[in-house]
Amino acid sequence: MRETNGPNPKPRFFYGWVVVAVAGLGSFSAAVETFPVLSILLKPITETFGWTRTEFTGALTVGGLVGSGAALLTGPVVDRFGPRWALTAAYVIIGASFLLLSLVSELWQFYALQVAARGVNTGVLSVASAVIVPNWFIVRRGKAMGLAGLGFPAGASLMPLLIASVTAWAGWREASLAAGAAVLAVSALPTALLLRRRPEDMGLLPDGARPDGQAAAPTGDLRAAEPSFTLRQASRHPALYLLIAAISLWWFGRTGVALHAVPYMTDVGISNAAAVAALIVHSAVGAAGTLAAGFLRDRFHVRYVMAADFLLNALAFLLLLAVDSAALAMAWAVFYGLAQGASVTLQRLAFADYFGRRHLGSIEGVARAATNWTQAAGPLAAALAFDLTASYTLIFSVFVLTNLSAAALAFAAKPPQAP
Repeated sequence: MRETNGPNPKPRFFYGWVVVAVAGLGSFSAAVETFPVLSILLKPITETFGWTRTEFTGALTVGGLVGSGAALLTGPVVDRFGPRWALTAAYVIIGASFLLLSLVSELWQFYALQVAARGVNTGVLSVASAVIVPNWFIVRRGKAMGLAGLGFPAGASLMPLLIASVTAWAGWREASLAAGAAVLAVSALPTALLLRRRPEDMGLLPDGARPDGQAAAPTGDLRAAEPSFTLRQASRHPALYLLIAAISLWWFGRTGVALHAVPYMTDVGISNAAAVAALIVHSAVGAAGTLAAGFLRDRFHVRYVMAADFLLNALAFLLLLAVDSAALAMAWAVFYGLAQGASVTLQRLAFADYFGRRHLGSIEGVARAATNWTQAAGPLAAALAFDLTASYTLIFSVFVLTNLSAAALAFAAKPPQAP
C-alpha cells in the first residue's frame, strides 16, 4: 500500500488561478468603455441630438487626457496597496456612468459622464489591471496573461452584440442601462470579493512554488534572475522610452479604427448588421491572438514577438483600406482580430519582463500617462479627418505608417541589464 506521508505530497491549488479568473471577468465588462462598443453608440447618439462625430469623440479624447494624470497617481498607489480597491472603484464609476448615460439630454452631460468613465478606464484600469497577473506569475506569466486576457475579447465580442441588439430592439438609452448593469455585476463584485495583491500576502510564492521548498510549478532560472527596477532605475534605460514610443504609436491607430470601424464600413455601403458582425468577429478572434501572445512569450523573447505583431497590425490597415464588401470586412476582421488581440497582452508582458513586478505599478503608470495621449488622439484625428475630407482613407494610411514605426521601435528596445 502506497504511503501518504512521503516527501512529495500533491501540491495544493494555487490561488493565482483564481486571480487570473477575476482579472478575466474584470476585462470582460471593462470592454464596455472601449471604442468597439462606443462605435456602435456613435451614430444613434449623434443622430438623436444632431451632434457631429468630432463632438462625440471629443468627450473620449478629454477623458483620455484626464486618464494620463490619473495613471501617474494610480501607479504608486497600486504598488503600495495593491489593485483590488482601485479596480473596484473604477468599475463602479464606469458602471454608474453608463446607467446615467440613459438620462442625458445635453452635450455637457455626455461629456461629464464620458470624461469620468474614460478617465478611470485609461488612468486606473489600464494601470491597475496590468499588475494583477505579473505579481502572481513569473515562469508561467505568458500562459497566465494569455488566459486572463481572454476576458477582454470575450467582452469586446459579446458586449457589442448586447448593445447592438438592445439598441435595435428598444433604443440606445436602454442599451446603456444594460451595459452599466453588466459592469457592476460581472467586474465590480468579483474584484471586491476575490482579488488579492501578491502571493506573498497569502504565504505563497509566484507560480505556486511552496515556501517550504516543495514546488507546485516549475521554477526554472527565470524566477531567480527576474529583474527588479524602481521607476528611477528604469528611467535611465533607453528600453523604457522605446517601448513607450512603440506602444503609443500602436494605440494611435488602434483607438482610431476601433471607434470608427462601424461608421467607416457603413459609409462604404456595408450594412450596419454586417459592420457590427465584423466588429464582433474581430473581437472574438482576438481571443486566439491573446492566447498566442502568451504562449509565444514563454518560448521567444517578448521583444521579437511584439515587433512582429506590430507589422501584422500595419498589414491589417492596408487590408482595411480595400474593404468594400461584407466578405472583405469579415476577412479584415479575422486578420486584424488576431493581430490586435495579441498586442495589449504583449505590451503588459514587456514591461513586467523588462523591469520586474515589484515596482510595476509605478512604471506602468508613467507608461500609460504617455500612451494615453495618442490613445486619446487617434479617434479625434480620425473624426477630424472624416469631417474635413468626408473620408477615412487619409487617416487609415497614416495608421499604416505608425504601426510600421512601432514595429521598428519595439525591435530596437533591447532589455536593460538588471540593477
